[in-house]
Amino acid sequence: MPKSLAEVEEGRTVRIVDVVAGRGAAAMLYNLGLRPGARVEVIRSGPGPVVVRTEGGTFSIGRGLAFKVLVEEEE
Repeated sequence: MPKSLAEVEEGRTVRIVDVVAGRGAAAMLYNLGLRPGARVEVIRSGPGPVVVRTEGGTFSIGRGLAFKVLVEEEE
């Protein structure tokens, strides 16, 4: 069952299944490489921004945006 990127524990790798955001926010996330099918490693997920690593690099996104990215854990 999908959950948001903001709910993923640090050190886990997940696969994005959907981005549920407005056009502008979705475009920004897609430009960062956060699009369906992409693999993402969560580096930090405490209070404040979520730090992730993708094929495009390591960066942080606000928790509000992270809740709009739906993911599934990799097995």
